[in-house]
Amino acid sequence: MTGKEIVNLIRVLREKGMSAEEILEIIERVESHSSAEDGENK
Repeated sequence: MTGKEIVNLIRVLREKGMSAEEILEIIERVESHSSAEDGENK
């Protein structure tokens, strides 16, 4: 994810009432399971 995509994701999740901790957990999960690591091509 790009920085801009992460900022947009944070804004949307905050609007939905998610806490900062929940948002960080999601970002960590997404970034640690990238498609490149799974052997997929974008």
